[in-house]
Amino acid sequence: MSEAVGQARKYMTEATQGRGPEGVATPLVQIRREGRLALLCLSSPPVNTLTPELRRALLAAFEAAESTPEVQAIVLMAEGTSFCTGFPADTLAAEEPAPSLNTVCDRIEACPKPVIAALHGSTLEAGFALALAAHYRVIGRRSRLGAPEITLGVVPTGGVTQRLPRLVGPGVALEILLSGRPVPAPQALKLGLVDEMADSKSPAEAAIALAERFLAGERGPRPTRAIARGLRDGEAYMKEIAARRAEIKGARIAAPARIVDCVEAALILPFEAGVARESVARADCFDSEEAKALRHAYFSERRAARLDGVEGLRPAEIGELGLVGTGSLALGIAITALDHGLKVRLLGSAADQLVVAEQRITTAYTRAEQQGQITAEVRRERLAQFTATTRTDSLSGAGLVIEASAASTEARARLLARLEEFLPEDCVLATVADHGFAQMARDLAHPERFLGLHFCAPSQAIRVVELALRDDVSKQALVTAHGFVKRLGKVPVTLRARDGLIANRVQEAVWAAVDVLLLMGVRPARIDRVMREYGFPAGPCETMDALGLDHMRGAVAQFFATEGRRGKEAGQGFYDYASGQGPDDTVAEAILADLRAQGGVPELELSDRDISERLLLAAANAGARLLQAGVVMRPVDIDVVMMLAKGYPRYHGGPMKAADLMGIFQAEKRLKSFAAAAPDIWEPATLWHELSKNGDNFEKLNLL
Repeated sequence: MSEAVGQARKYMTEATQGRGPEGVATPLVQIRREGRLALLCLSSPPVNTLTPELRRALLAAFEAAESTPEVQAIVLMAEGTSFCTGFPADTLAAEEPAPSLNTVCDRIEACPKPVIAALHGSTLEAGFALALAAHYRVIGRRSRLGAPEITLGVVPTGGVTQRLPRLVGPGVALEILLSGRPVPAPQALKLGLVDEMADSKSPAEAAIALAERFLAGERGPRPTRAIARGLRDGEAYMKEIAARRAEIKGARIAAPARIVDCVEAALILPFEAGVARESVARADCFDSEEAKALRHAYFSERRAARLDGVEGLRPAEIGELGLVGTGSLALGIAITALDHGLKVRLLGSAADQLVVAEQRITTAYTRAEQQGQITAEVRRERLAQFTATTRTDSLSGAGLVIEASAASTEARARLLARLEEFLPEDCVLATVADHGFAQMARDLAHPERFLGLHFCAPSQAIRVVELALRDDVSKQALVTAHGFVKRLGKVPVTLRARDGLIANRVQEAVWAAVDVLLLMGVRPARIDRVMREYGFPAGPCETMDALGLDHMRGAVAQFFATEGRRGKEAGQGFYDYASGQGPDDTVAEAILADLRAQGGVPELELSDRDISERLLLAAANAGARLLQAGVVMRPVDIDVVMMLAKGYPRYHGGPMKAADLMGIFQAEKRLKSFAAAAPDIWEPATLWHELSKNGDNFEKLNLL
């Protein structure tokens, strides 16, 4: 460190005396003098993740600036697309290697010369801690800042929980910390998080101008720890703490309660003691199973979206998207594409269907404008990019055409063959279907450009798309489709095109397990309660009712449907919906009891754990079979699809991560104990034994 400080001081002195270059750089922090200002620039683009090396370089730069008499103020800025987005993803740990973030932030805050941070792009996590440690903050209008650590199940570090409430009070601080949502620049200015928002200038230029005004007015440092405006009303502060504690009571992860404890400490403990409590809270949360699962969920999305083996290829430019179909799924895809700057041409078979489709899209954008989500100008721009037509040849300008109808596989095959006649050879052709890929490709002249893009409903809200590849698909078609999905802000998960793909194959295994549980004597309401308590937004029986039991494959669901109990739309399914007191499964339970009696099926006594494990391991076993068959290459692909498409709780990490946390040997043992009741569901895939025998788990397969 002393050598780095000496080198930085040499740069500073040479710049002061005019002997050095105008801008001289350490490897990671550029140092430049402008009159009485030292400009320190984080130089690890694009997002300046705060590695130990960057932290050391930053400390050295600050020490050099402090010890240079001619420097009277410091502006901290950054290269790249963002000021700083936190620690490197692959180095997350309960405690950082020295120098710690706390050490760096304390050094910045203790600087005897004013420190102004110029924030652009995203300022998140450790970057947010740096910004709060600075004495003053200037932000770009399109920038944002915040503390997303709770989404990883941990408490922020770097004194964030102590400095933030001093600036903005407990209510705003806890909203930022407990939601994990970044704060946009205009709101940050209004809340007092920043001192100035740059409009006509860059944040760096505005920060330099602010520093010069401070020097002219002899304004000095303003350590955030010394600010008391957020702590003045102790009684109101503690009321806010109590209210937040009541709100998060029963939270499934520890981090929310520990964050509230830390913010409380900002009022009642000395600053250093509060920071120490923050560090202990972070370490305690870091190794919990929930935090491990949340980190797995975070990294899984990025790993699943990674595309290997296509080096040197770039996605073809898609200026116009062709969509075939007028149903809800097709319209959801259309709106998503319009929202992301694409022209959309919708092909329908009947003029009246297209009129309805246009009305629905117009209504969606009108509602968005009325709710303040978009301006009238944006509404007009997006609607101007949308065209509906019955002419197949009108899709000839599309770079990608997605068949999103509700037709049969045979009808889809004919439609795709007809479409191909009008499309240029470099246009990618896709279907939203989850089965029948070989049949649909049968009559195509260029099957190498045909693949599956399986959007799950509702397609606007679900952030994952299954990218199903036939064995002969071209790499260019793959790269283009992959880039299209990412352009929509969704996660593309690549797999082999086999019937059911991931989402539906795994979900159907769970529903088959529900069928068995119902015949074992478990009431629908109990199954749903157990799975909601596990963390699903809805139980499987109420979900099947919502989708329609006549669409389910299970014997029990089919029996209910033939009896007229087709689900929620029919007013009765596993539940009755006409009682006025919420769904009631009393009638369904009586029907199930009769079925058991007729079939001579004994009613079993099952614990809540027995119920949840049967359903969760049904999902994991279906996933293991997909891996074993080579349909999916990595367990994370299954986890991502089930979390994003089917509501699997993130703090359990998906079915394969949950199996890892249970233990592969224990999971296989439980599957064997369930298998006699329904071997097609619970007979363990041989992969379980292979992993157990070698002391491996599913995470090891993610590294292959």
